[in-house]
Amino acid sequence: MTWVLLLFSCQTEPAPTPVASVQPALTCPGGRQPGQHDVVLLTIDTLRADRLGYAGHPAAQTPHLDSLAGRGQAYLEATTPLPRTTPALASLLTGLQPHHHGAREVGDKITVKATLATQLQSRGWATVGMSAMKVASPDQGLDAGFQSFDVLHDARAHDLTAAALSRVDEVPADCPLMLWIHYADPHFPYLPPSDFPQPAAPACRKLGEKAAAGKLRRYKLFSDLDGMATGALAGCSQLYDAEIAYTDTAVGALLQGLSARGRTDPLVVFTADHGENMGEWGLFFEHGPNVHDASFRVPLVIAGPGVPAGRTEAVARVEDAVPTLESLLQIPAASRLPSDGADLSMRWREGAPGPQVALGESGSALHARLTDYLVTGRKSRMHCINGPRFSFCRSAKGKESLYDRSSDPQLSTNVITHHPADAARLKEAWTPWPVERTRQRVARTSQFSLVGRPQLSGGYAYALYDHRMDPHMTADISTAHPEEAQRLQTALVAWGASVDGQQATVEDRTEALEEALRSLGYVE
Repeated sequence: MTWVLLLFSCQTEPAPTPVASVQPALTCPGGRQPGQHDVVLLTIDTLRADRLGYAGHPAAQTPHLDSLAGRGQAYLEATTPLPRTTPALASLLTGLQPHHHGAREVGDKITVKATLATQLQSRGWATVGMSAMKVASPDQGLDAGFQSFDVLHDARAHDLTAAALSRVDEVPADCPLMLWIHYADPHFPYLPPSDFPQPAAPACRKLGEKAAAGKLRRYKLFSDLDGMATGALAGCSQLYDAEIAYTDTAVGALLQGLSARGRTDPLVVFTADHGENMGEWGLFFEHGPNVHDASFRVPLVIAGPGVPAGRTEAVARVEDAVPTLESLLQIPAASRLPSDGADLSMRWREGAPGPQVALGESGSALHARLTDYLVTGRKSRMHCINGPRFSFCRSAKGKESLYDRSSDPQLSTNVITHHPADAARLKEAWTPWPVERTRQRVARTSQFSLVGRPQLSGGYAYALYDHRMDPHMTADISTAHPEEAQRLQTALVAWGASVDGQQATVEDRTEALEEALRSLGYVE
């Protein structure tokens, strides 16, 4: 029998490039034992929860994922702990939140050694990893426990499926298999394979081609400077749907290929590391620096032996995958991994309520000129604190500058000598807000989201949204629901204290990682 866990990832170039490979023998001691179901983790980056057919998206062409959802538990209000690839996937593999596994930004390396792969490999599974992303790779420690791990950076979904099935062919038929495959296609630029059905979308296609060639300053697109994003939004939305549809066909080919190899009746956990903002809260074709549902909410499906079909709006989180799988695989409680997640199977097995609140944070605003956020940029490059009018910035070497965004939105003219008092005020206000660690926070139930935004004056300003009635999350309803707002704020403040209690270091990034982040648009 087979277990499958699905998530989704990012892509920029069409040609697969082998980057890393770890290849010990794909064996298992003693063959398959009773209860050792195959486990397949399928991940797809940048997949919004609302862009699938089973979620009600009228333009969706996702029959394989819809079929999966139809025969399993579909969680319609699931969330990621942090809407960036590395932290979210690390939470998927460890069951821990980012401040506990150590990767709090894209490209960070995890600081823990125990993962679902180490757990299963030690118990007799042959473990295979296949990733289309350099930021989901051995460089981040995500290969822990995998006997075989390949990175084919920017590989198309069908190329990744073919490579994964080739590795599966190396596993003896009597060995239980754990396969993690991380697809990359829906990430911007949205450029599906030329032979796959897709709209013309000339405005978006032009932006995508410029971005792929490194000729587009991404912060201008993300912030819709001069309307460049809104002018292409309709076409980009259609191309994004086409990328998802293409990836769905590769998922179908993978599941069919596993079945043809005798690895049938899979248990599937399907989710995403994060979604994608399409203009929500002023962010276009990007994810990470805010906790809007467009990026924070993700698809999650568990299907397979022992899992009844059903749809639920109950709280579910990416970090719940590990304890749920351990329970379904009947791993003794005393031997399970430490986890911040919950066993979701207890809901259908025993009627347990399960988690009631999902807690998380955004990533950092890594582009210094993405000035809608309080602190922007990177420690190794220009970084800024942004007031209502001025941005006070430092270079990597500590040189200070001040920019007047009312007349200079691209931060090109240093006016610090003309406004020394404004610079001094911003410099003082910066003290409690670390670079690359100043983020939005959210406490989310199945109906409400309480969002905390860092403030120049100190602390957080809180707003409560009803994401069911107001999916764009534009109306603060704190005064209409004061008890709910207070309850979630209490939970969020307590959780935030535990996050702040962790060491807030920012890792040095290698040139290879810098290039990977640049190719994905995370940095300039």
